[in-house]
Amino acid sequence: MADIEEIKSKLDIVDVIASYVPDLKKAGANYKACCPFHSEKTPSFTVNPSLQIFKCFGCGKAGDVIKFIEEVEHTDFTDALKIAAEKAGVELTQNISPRDQKERKEKEQLLNANLLTAKFYNYIIMQHKSGKKGLDYAMQKREIDIERIKDFMVGFAPNLPTNLKSFLVAKGFVVSDLVRWGLLVERNGQVIDKFRDRVMQPIFNLKGEVVAFSGRYIGTVKEAPKYLNSPETPVYKKNEMLYGLYQAKDFLKENNFLILVEGNIDILSSHRVGVGNIVAPLGTAFTVNQAKLIKRFAETVYFSFDTDEAGLKALIRGMGIAEEIELKHKVIDLTGYQDADELIRKDPEKWPERIKNAKQTMDYLIEYFTKELDMGSAEGKSTFEYKILPCLSLLKDEVLFNHYRKLIASLLEVSEDFVNSRIEKTKSHSPIREEKQEIEVIPEVVTDVNPEEKYMLELLIAFDKFQDLKFTEENFLSDVKILFKLIREHSEEGFDVIKEKVPLNLQNIYDEIVMNGLDLSDKIPNLVEILNKKAGDLRKKYHSKRRITLSRELKLSEGNPEQQQKLQEESNQILKERLMIDKGLYKII
Repeated sequence: MADIEEIKSKLDIVDVIASYVPDLKKAGANYKACCPFHSEKTPSFTVNPSLQIFKCFGCGKAGDVIKFIEEVEHTDFTDALKIAAEKAGVELTQNISPRDQKERKEKEQLLNANLLTAKFYNYIIMQHKSGKKGLDYAMQKREIDIERIKDFMVGFAPNLPTNLKSFLVAKGFVVSDLVRWGLLVERNGQVIDKFRDRVMQPIFNLKGEVVAFSGRYIGTVKEAPKYLNSPETPVYKKNEMLYGLYQAKDFLKENNFLILVEGNIDILSSHRVGVGNIVAPLGTAFTVNQAKLIKRFAETVYFSFDTDEAGLKALIRGMGIAEEIELKHKVIDLTGYQDADELIRKDPEKWPERIKNAKQTMDYLIEYFTKELDMGSAEGKSTFEYKILPCLSLLKDEVLFNHYRKLIASLLEVSEDFVNSRIEKTKSHSPIREEKQEIEVIPEVVTDVNPEEKYMLELLIAFDKFQDLKFTEENFLSDVKILFKLIREHSEEGFDVIKEKVPLNLQNIYDEIVMNGLDLSDKIPNLVEILNKKAGDLRKKYHSKRRITLSRELKLSEGNPEQQQKLQEESNQILKERLMIDKGLYKII
């Protein structure tokens, strides 16, 4: 915690963001620019130097300087903190044990070995005569162009037993380490290169570091596995990474979805025709962790799996995983083609069209299951029910569930209650049951923020004379009342100090109100007139609520003349105030 505070105290968020967003310009008390996280023409990305926070009013991203680095670098908090520490010239003081130091050193060596390996194989395919076989396969058979070979550092491992071994040992690496990291392998008492006669595709983490490899065999030995992948290492966990995500990041500013395909080659083909928001699992079935990774970067996943039976099973399983973490999902219909790569190679112009026409997953599945069935027959209906109800049972959204339950009931010519009863029998067969984890449910604190009251407080911040107001917190009926009271009582202390007193569930709305208010300070010439008008509107709403309680209190106070008189005087005062408001005579300034 001390490290974080020291880093933030030494960094000016305006300077840090300006280094990433060159068009950041001063606009009143704030700074503005087009958002670096989504495409827009009118600037809605705002930075407030007083609070040292940013917020985009277009996409909603917001936070402090470390959060900005986390978002813009597409990394996690730990790495963002390290980057921020470097920028601030702060050495993180967390106690590092000898074991941690050893692990850190090994990771650095492993990453260096992987990078050298990727460069070595890329050099061979691009410039060495022993790489011609790999280059011919990549360019002629798979139609991978030179630009993609460069961007993805595609390489070729010739069928030579100690080619890479000799190269890395000459660079100072220890053979036993290289075996443990999956670059070399022991065979018949000898240590040789693991990858031989294979087109090599490096796997990058979110920082662009090479963490592993996938090699596609192009030799003649039938027993050789088609694909050979790196083992898991201290820097590589295959069920937590996605191939192509590092290269996809630049495309996500224009697209708020990620396409999920089965093969790495699909990704290279897609990039070749200009569609780069595309990723693939790494030699494993799609996992919950990979789905969570997609959700960090996009609102929706577009499934584009092979059109065989295995692809269908992968789709249904993927749908279940997406539903489990509330990730929206659609399907790109590849009908007529085996996979995305085949579609792109044969009809490249159809790929963007199929993406544009992606279907809701349930719509796709209903069409898929019914197209080969006679839905007028009992057998057809029975088969359809058997196939579709397990899919329907995966839906978490109540509106979507009800929509598709009604549609399926209509197709089956049965009642919705019948569909419900049949679904109960399918729930124990969820395709993601083996991956479900216990999740601690934390009750959400409901925040009540009235838009008119919010705007009123923004205007008051723009006016910046809280001590002179003839206006109290009783006129705010929502949670804005809490913020108004804090700002009024501590207006001399500064907004950053006040924020420390704001309840956690209101801090985001507090930031937004302050930033908006400061932005309005030099934009409204008739601010006093508008403030008095808005204050009158809020006061009338307070009157309406108070008159209801007054009526009740008057009935309860019958037999108490003194209390009755007091309440009646208040009622008369409300009538007088309402007349003043209606005539435009009510003033708080």
